[in-house]
Amino acid sequence: MAVYTVHIPQGRWGERPAPDKIVFLRDGFSLAAFLLGPIWLLWRRAWLPAVSWTVLLGVIGALAATGLSAEAVSVLEIALAALLGFEGSRVVAWSLARRGYTESAVVVGDSLDEAEAAFFFSLQQGGPSASGPASGGAAATRHAIGGLFEEIRP
Repeated sequence: MAVYTVHIPQGRWGERPAPDKIVFLRDGFSLAAFLLGPIWLLWRRAWLPAVSWTVLLGVIGALAATGLSAEAVSVLEIALAALLGFEGSRVVAWSLARRGYTESAVVVGDSLDEAEAAFFFSLQQGGPSASGPASGGAAATRHAIGGLFEEIRP
């Protein structure tokens, strides 16, 4: 079972956003983020983190040019790739929050389709609202979002 965080764009009070505007982010390790780094961030529309990540990789490359050993450069690059692999969804969530999205719920499902179905069924049954934090329903919800840097949500 995979865990997905649900991010909803801000709108007028009580107005539900279009379902295609709601973003589901899978929690956990992302092999694509680990292998592709900034390209993955660009694909997820996290522009500022993609530019920052590219600059950081450039700094590591500059350190290599100044005489840092190849082993040290490799360790730094693998460590950064692993960090993005584990925390990439949190970076994308931060980027979404900058664009006005709010984290509304956490849903569990075997696939993205199942998580979406659980969330939208919960909405129909009066569960998590599109205008505020989750309040229960068919989708599993929680207030503390896990990750390397735990964020406590009210």
